[in-house]
Amino acid sequence: MRPPAPILVIAAALAFANVVKAQSIPINEGLSGAWFDPETSGQGVLFDVVPAENLVFMAWFTYETASGKLGPTEARWLTAQGGIDGTRAVLVVNNTTGGAFDDPTPVETAPVGSATVEFLSCTTALLEFDFPDDGLAGAINLVRLAPDVFCSDLVATE
Repeated sequence: MRPPAPILVIAAALAFANVVKAQSIPINEGLSGAWFDPETSGQGVLFDVVPAENLVFMAWFTYETASGKLGPTEARWLTAQGGIDGTRAVLVVNNTTGGAFDDPTPVETAPVGSATVEFLSCTTALLEFDFPDDGLAGAINLVRLAPDVFCSDLVATE
C-alpha cells in the first residue's frame, strides 16, 4: 500500500533537507549573480554576497499570488538582506510598494517575512521562505543562470 501523497511530499522534503546539510558549501563572493528555478521561468533572484561584511543581499523577482496576498496580482520585487551563519544566510525579506516607473515619489518598504539560503554547490541552492502574515511558506530549488566563474576556485581553497 502506498502512503498518501502528503506523506510522500514530506518524506521527499526531509530527504532533500538532509542532502542540503551534507553537501552545503561555504558562502563566498563567487556565489553572487542570477539564480532561478527552471520550474518557474520568468522569476528568479539576484544575490550579492559580501563575506567580508558578513552580508548577503537578495533581490527576488516574482509575481503576486493568485489570491493577491502581497497586493494586486502583478510583478513583485522583494528584497532581503542578512548575515552569513556558517553555510547559510539568514535574511529579512521586505516588500516595497507605492512606486511608479521613473517617479521620484517616496516608496514604502516593510518586512514581510524571512528567508534562508543554503548553497549546495556553486550552481545549486535551496531558498526557504516564510511570510507568516500571508500564510506563505516553502522552499525553492535554485540553479545558477550563468556559468560559475570563480566560486569553484574559492571553495577549493577553503
